[in-house]
This record gives sequence, structure tokens and C-alpha cells, in this order.
Amino acid sequence: MFIVSEDLGKIRPDDNAAFPYYNDGKLKWDTKFNPVTWVLLKEKGISVLGPDITKFPFDASKDLLTSYVRENMNSYWTMRVERLENSLNRDMNHSSKEISEEVEWTVLGLLRQYFTLKESDITSKAEAGEYGLLNLPERWHPIIHEALNIRSNKYVKLFQFDKERVLETVKFTKYLIDHCNNIKCGRTNRVKY
Repeated sequence: MFIVSEDLGKIRPDDNAAFPYYNDGKLKWDTKFNPVTWVLLKEKGISVLGPDITKFPFDASKDLLTSYVRENMNSYWTMRVERLENSLNRDMNHSSKEISEEVEWTVLGLLRQYFTLKESDITSKAEAGEYGLLNLPERWHPIIHEALNIRSNKYVKLFQFDKERVLETVKFTKYLIDHCNNIKCGRTNRVKY
């Protein structure tokens, strides 16, 4: 992302603003700022030129971070799992590759949020998967391993059918959102299934 100093620490400097960033070698213009950005900059930012970014006076509150993560889990991720679940009730017209991408994105993305709520920190998707294996019931280990295998391009088939992978992803997602809503940190917004 490209951020000017007067926007540091702001959640949404302007609701109509779009900020430039690079992703996969392409310049894009549709990002918004959030507490994850500010915590990463404040705690792990590296200044290439100019003052030390970690010394700039901007808010990188862990309370804001956990509130944001919990809210994101109960909005974006809840709607996403509902769409995924609805796809089970229709003919699934997705390729195995698309399903693999969804499994990896959903399982590891939510595990990153679980890590943040438990540890008040931010980690990678792969590290979040390993954290989930250490801290969640064995019942969920196969779908976590599946997501980690996809992430690391290991072609180890843990589920016989794509529909089975999607169903297990939906079950895991519902479990993890409910579990995270019961973690005592930040603000609690409960979602009922």
C-alpha cells in the first residue's frame, strides 16, 4: 500500500477514497485501511528511507484490532460461509481448483483471525494453520491439513470428493466463528446458525 503520513492510523480517511497498492505485480486502487494495517506497520514496519515508521505517533490499538477481526468474522466471513453452504444445496459447478482455492482461503483466513483473537497478534496463513493444529480439536485437523497442503502446493488428497471438502469447510467455519465469539477479548457479536 502507499500511505501518506497524515493518513497513518486512520481507519477510513475518506469513505470515497481509494488507495493504491501492489498485489501480484499489478497496481490497484481499491484498498481501505483497517487496524491490521496499523498494527503491522507499528510493530513490524521497516523504514527503507526516512524516519522509523514504528516511532510515528498513530494508534495501533490491540483493542481496535480484535474488535475489527471479530466484526469481520461476523460479517464478511459469515456471509461467505452462507454462500458456500448454499452452493452445497445447488449443483456445484466449480472446478476442483476453484474449490481448493476456497478451502485454502476460508480455512486459513479464519484461522488467522482465530490467532489474532487468542494472541492479540497477526500471523501468516501457514503459521495460523499450524497454530490451529496445536490449539483446536483433532476433529478439525483433516480440513486444516487440507488447507495447508493446498497452500504449500502439496497434492495429498485427504478428501475423496469435492463436495465433502466443501461440507467440511462449512462445518469448520461455523464451528470456528462460534468458538471465536466466545473468546474473551474485544467486543462480542454473536451469530446464530
